[in-house]
Amino acid sequence: MNSPDFTQLSRFVAYAQKRFDLSLLAGCFADTRPQPEIPSRAVGLSLILGEVVQIPSLLQLQEETIVPQWQEWAGYRHPISDDTFGYVSERLDPEQLRRAGIWINHKLKRGKAFEASKTNGLLVVSLDANEQFCSDSRSCDDCLTRQVTCKDADGHEFKKTQYYHKQVYAQLSGPELSVILDVEPMRQGEEECAAALRLLRRMRQKYGPRFLDVIVVDSWYANGPFLKPYGRNWAGRSSRCSNRNAMRLTRRCWP
Repeated sequence: MNSPDFTQLSRFVAYAQKRFDLSLLAGCFADTRPQPEIPSRAVGLSLILGEVVQIPSLLQLQEETIVPQWQEWAGYRHPISDDTFGYVSERLDPEQLRRAGIWINHKLKRGKAFEASKTNGLLVVSLDANEQFCSDSRSCDDCLTRQVTCKDADGHEFKKTQYYHKQVYAQLSGPELSVILDVEPMRQGEEECAAALRLLRRMRQKYGPRFLDVIVVDSWYANGPFLKPYGRNWAGRSSRCSNRNAMRLTRRCWP
């Protein structure tokens, strides 16, 4: 890590400690290890710090944990191996992380951090699905599957199973600050709108009915399963229009 990155990280830690009580917030990093030798909070804080300065690999992150100042920030006076980062990441409790994210976003809103993100005075959140990765050989119990057409060395077409993960994200975007409010993974055999509905129901429960004003989705969502639960107060235009006239399906007010 070069000097500018180190300075940026120092400022981030000071700001996060002052505004969000970073050392207390680190308690959200809980995992399923029965008797961990390395505290989950040290692993989690190191992962966050690595993301702030965009450290590209866990192996490089391991090297940064050798630095005494880094160890002070993480609250753990020893290096942390890349294997530990990977092992703990697979076992972190997502619900604890979600609670922390909701708490941070509520605090940001109370502090007027989202004012610049408003459109005509309304806080707008967009829903969209993104695929994280895919594989032709590696899979887990939660993987989605699809059949893809390939060609062999002789040019003959054949089909094979491809495994992938896809999630629906609720994102609040703005010129200065963009945040992910929540995320919901798609399940095997379901369409995107089913995951979006689960996401909206949980967000309304966790964030409350007054947190946001408008939900924006792609026009692909304009079908019965998604529109029915929330009535007819929608307006939309096909996303195939030109950028100037395109307007994604929107709903005024929180469902």
